[in-house]
Amino acid sequence: MLDTLMQPVLDRLLTESALKPGTRILDIGCGTGASTMAAARLVAPDGHVTGADISDIMLALARERTDAAGLENVTYLEGDAQTFPLGETAFDTVISRFGVMFFDDPVAAFRNIARAVRPGGRMVFLAWGALADNPWFALPRQAAVDVLGTPPPVDPRAPGPMAFSDKDYVAGILRDAGWRDVDIPDVSVELTPRGGVSDVAAFATQVGPASRIIKDLGGTADDAAKIETRVTKAMTRFDTGAGIRVPATLNLVRAMR
Repeated sequence: MLDTLMQPVLDRLLTESALKPGTRILDIGCGTGASTMAAARLVAPDGHVTGADISDIMLALARERTDAAGLENVTYLEGDAQTFPLGETAFDTVISRFGVMFFDDPVAAFRNIARAVRPGGRMVFLAWGALADNPWFALPRQAAVDVLGTPPPVDPRAPGPMAFSDKDYVAGILRDAGWRDVDIPDVSVELTPRGGVSDVAAFATQVGPASRIIKDLGGTADDAAKIETRVTKAMTRFDTGAGIRVPATLNLVRAMR
């Protein structure tokens, strides 16, 4: 479901990364391997992609999928890119699709990542833009607030999906970590969740801000059903007749080692 939802995001990442055959790629927060496998196809036959993630469960599926696809130019590492020894100047390019917003110490993390990239190498990643510009998050959150009330405030820069929505904050992190030529334009995509409106609403209620509010405020199954009904109504506006298309605004982050 997530791979289908995020396919336009991955397509944009790969377009912006302009990966070339024969290059060495590091994919941060690779999850179940969709981005790693796509990159591996672009750098084949002589290039190589290393996918890094902290989840052994996700990496197990990533390895299974990669083996099934017959891709031999892929390695997976289980470890936190903030501290894991990634090697010295081992990579030409770093990519990430929503995988770098969860570090406890982002400056230390990007400094560690920089050490693994050759001088003149690049980093390209996508992060979510402002909450108000991303109905995939904003609508379920509002539905949950309408039913359960407003949750306690949290630090907007705490590790999490929206932690890198402030461009100036992200640029400062990267410069402090030793990256240069930092550039962060907006990009717009349409998310492509699978199924009809009710399927999409159920999924959007079970993951993301709505599910967190339900958990944090002790919501019941009845509360969740009420929230899902509201999300269904809100998502109807994105039904094109040929599928649900949810607009999203992302921060495209580019930097040089």
